[in-house]
Amino acid sequence: MKVEAQKFVQLTYELVVDGQLADQATKERPLGFVFGAGFLLPKFEANIEGKSVGDTFAFTLTPEEGYGVSNPDMVIDVPTAAFMINGKVEDGLLVVGNQIPMMTADGMHVVGVVTEVGEESVKMDFNHPMAGKTLNFSGEIVEVREATEADYPHAHGGCNCGDGCNCGDCGDGGCEGGCC
Repeated sequence: MKVEAQKFVQLTYELVVDGQLADQATKERPLGFVFGAGFLLPKFEANIEGKSVGDTFAFTLTPEEGYGVSNPDMVIDVPTAAFMINGKVEDGLLVVGNQIPMMTADGMHVVGVVTEVGEESVKMDFNHPMAGKTLNFSGEIVEVREATEADYPHAHGGCNCGDGCNCGDCGDGGCEGGCC
């Protein structure tokens, strides 16, 4: 069976960014997803389409094909008061490099990285952590089968990492071995 729309696929991969291993999924903890359902980058899927179990892959995605270029409009100053609970900021929260989950005014969940801490405001970068990065993928297809209703994240409330783990929100880091 070949990787094509509406097939459940499990694969291993290594993602190398800037010469460093950034993420991986192993045979013991493969990445599982329904092909063509929009859970992965379109160019990632295009590079594995038509492959079968045992086939390997290696390809590079430019920033434009991956998570886009870094957008300076996504780096904003957030008032320090936004981080206060009962008039106090939690110790260790506002540290450069910390990733902080937040919600936009319209209820969308976003993650920002603290880039600078001031008295009145905190500079946060809401670009995807891989924005502006060249992504180098390699791996192997380990399973291809007909997708079932249980394979779709909406059936569980999260993404399926192939081992029964449901992350809640693809990319939230809830599954080791990579999720989406």
